[in-house]
Amino acid sequence: MQASLDLANAGYKVYLVERGPAIGGVMAQLDKTFPTNDCAMCTLAPRMVECGNHLNIEKLTYSEVEDITGEPGAFTVRVRKKDRSVDESKCTGCGT
Repeated sequence: MQASLDLANAGYKVYLVERGPAIGGVMAQLDKTFPTNDCAMCTLAPRMVECGNHLNIEKLTYSEVEDITGEPGAFTVRVRKKDRSVDESKCTGCGT
């Protein structure tokens, strides 16, 4: 997420590809982090919110990179987006 934010803040369009259904990975499941024993979500949540709101970051959750071709500055990436049983455009995250 931090790399996505750094690139997006530099003006690049970023596609954040995440295998799971949400960004954050394993860290979002932890209570404390080593070596400081800080709250994992206290560290992660601000980045998650910023990634979610950034206009230059498009999140592709429940997706995997299948192939990368090309050369530096001119890549083509094929991403497989897994099927969901939820219409993402209508989902409110159980807000209703």
